[in-house]
Amino acid sequence: MATKTTTTKAATAQVTVTIKVAANVEKVYVVGNTANLGAWDAKNAVALKATEAGKFEVAKKFDANSTVEFKVLSAKDWEAVEKGMWGEDLANHAFTATKGLVVEVGVSNFGK
Repeated sequence: MATKTTTTKAATAQVTVTIKVAANVEKVYVVGNTANLGAWDAKNAVALKATEAGKFEVAKKFDANSTVEFKVLSAKDWEAVEKGMWGEDLANHAFTATKGLVVEVGVSNFGK
């Protein structure tokens, strides 16, 4: 007897990421641990859209309840990764994807 295979589509959650940038940059990108955030490949980083002065935004869908990690870049290059106020390396930003989540991140410096 043949068995029927069923596939279920994973639930997704729309998440909006807003980056407030104190540094004077024209473009902002995010790169992270998911395919739709470039899978940690800076060349595949996702461009954010400029909104009001100093803010950039992107909305993406992720598997619901998945853990998403990301970094902020000012160019599609790891040399342009965000830095702390003293130029130090920073830990990844992380969130659990839930419907309607808004993630807000502040960035004051970049590597180049």
